[in-house]
Amino acid sequence: MIGVELVKDPQTKEPAKTECAQILELAREMGLLIGKGGLWSQTIRIKPPFCLTLADADFLLEVLDAAFAKV
Repeated sequence: MIGVELVKDPQTKEPAKTECAQILELAREMGLLIGKGGLWSQTIRIKPPFCLTLADADFLLEVLDAAFAKV
């Protein structure tokens, strides 16, 4: 599992729970199912399969890039 913690400010480490939820919804709309975790639901959880291909990884990055750009 890979976790990406989202914060609003790197100094205060305020959790970006609203932004995380928006990114997860946008990713779902684009066909990528990822989870969330953390005490405040501010962490994106990526659980790739053992048979992950380069095409799968490229798709994941494209979707996340698009979702982050929109948020």
